[in-house]
Amino acid sequence: MSKLKTSICGIEFKNPVITSSGTFGFGTEYNKYYDVSSLG
Repeated sequence: MSKLKTSICGIEFKNPVITSSGTFGFGTEYNKYYDVSSLG
């Protein structure tokens, strides 16, 4: 598997997939449906 680690404004993410404010809340609502820790 290729490495997807990326850096945005000096903040390092393990992958480039991140959620948007307002569309995903804090992520706790989706925790039972999806492993949110796998997102960047």
